[in-house]
Parts: sequence; C-alpha cells; structure tokens
Amino acid sequence: MGMSEIRIGLALGGGAVRGAAHIGVLDVLDRAGLEPAVITGTSAGALVGALYAAGRTPSEIGKLAQTLRWARLIRPARTRKALFETAKLAAFLDSAVGGMRFDELARPFAAVACDLTTGDEVVMREGSVGSAVLASAAIPGVFPPVDRDGHLLVDGGLVNMVPARLARQMGADIVVAVDVSGPLPRRPPTTLLHIMVAVSTLQPGGTDRLAEDADLLLCPEVDEYAFWELSRIPEFEAAGRTAAEKALPLLQALKAAAAARREWQCGGRTA
Repeated sequence: MGMSEIRIGLALGGGAVRGAAHIGVLDVLDRAGLEPAVITGTSAGALVGALYAAGRTPSEIGKLAQTLRWARLIRPARTRKALFETAKLAAFLDSAVGGMRFDELARPFAAVACDLTTGDEVVMREGSVGSAVLASAAIPGVFPPVDRDGHLLVDGGLVNMVPARLARQMGADIVVAVDVSGPLPRRPPTTLLHIMVAVSTLQPGGTDRLAEDADLLLCPEVDEYAFWELSRIPEFEAAGRTAAEKALPLLQALKAAAAARREWQCGGRTA
C-alpha cells in the first residue's frame, strides 16, 4: 500500500472572521499535495470546509471571503429571538455551496451544531449543506436558532470548537486540527454584538482535548485582530498560511510514518 492511500483529515474550528485562516491552511496543503480526504468544521470552520468539500479551490474561497459585507448578509431582526435575521445569509450560504446536499459533495464533510433543547452535540452529514453551515454558525442571541430535522440548532462552538475526533471517526488516518478561537483580541469588544461574538469562541479546556484528538494542532497567530473585522481577512489568511508552512515537514513525516506502519502491518499479516 502506498502513501497515496493515507487519508488526511482536517478539522476546522470556529472563530468568526478569524476562520479565514483556514483558507490559508488549505492553500498550503493543496500546493504541497497533502489535500485533506475528510473535512469537519464548526461555525466559520464549517463554512470554509463546506466550500472546499463542494469543490471550490482555496483561492476561489479567498476571493469569495473578500467580497463579504455584513450589511449585505444580515439585517436587524424584528423578532425577539436574536439581534439579526439571517434569510439573506441563508440564501448566500446555499448559493456559495451550489445548493448542494451532503451526498453531492466532492469530499466527505461534516458540520457540528448544538441542540438548543438538550445541549447535545449534533453532527450533520445529510440534507442541505447550506442549512447545516447556518446552524453550525448560529451564535445564540446574534442569529436565530435553525430548525433542522426537528432539532433547534445553534453554534457548534458551544459543544465542540474543533471537531478533530469526528475527522478520525470519518476515516482519517492523520488528523490536523486548526484552532482559531483564542485568545481574545488585543482590542477588547465594546458593543453587545462584539461581546457576544467573543464569548461564543471561549471554550475553556478545549485545547487539552484537541492535543489528544489530533495528530497535529495548528494555532495560527490571530490574537492581534478581532473576530468581527472583515477587513482583516487577508491577514487571517496569511496567518493560516504561515502556520501550515511551518507544520509541513511534520505533516509529511506523519504521513510517511503512517504509510510505513500500514505497510508493516500488511506485511506482518501475510508473513
């Protein structure tokens, strides 16, 4: 068995606009011939992961990210469930992934949300990809919960900020996790919206679990910039690229070791 059959799983974490760092990571892996075979994502990570799984290239995703404007995607809500209503955002997400359903994606992908009534983690792997991404990114109080298959769903960051173990369960031999959640930006949040977005990314103890669940943990240096600044997308992307480039030799070594181990085990069985 050759190295080509070693499946890399990429777990992309939540972190609002900082999720643009995932685009830089994907770009570096793609160029190095280390494309992920399995992708999981939470919140912003679910959006980038869904676009990649739908067949968009990292540079296409980057161009799309730079066209984002809050004013075009969200408007103040008229209900008491959230600050904003998300009909435009839902339509944007659905068109961004080409209206695809999970079984139409080019690569296996899963998004994580939280069931608002039970507090349980919900893994979404079927039906509309756009609605799954919307549910995974529905920060409580900021966006309304998403009703999906009879479950009322909110932001997956409440239960699983970076779904690394899930990538392993989906058949990845090597799991790379990308955590863009912390720390809080150096410029403290001042508005209600900014405070709620910042709080949505706080998950105490998450990094310890990640170190166990992933073979390689990337933490792009994004703490200088705030979660909500769309103008910073190129800087977040660059931070992701830098983190991935540093980790390339280790990822290549992990892949070679996994291939050698597999070959040894196969040889052992036939001996």
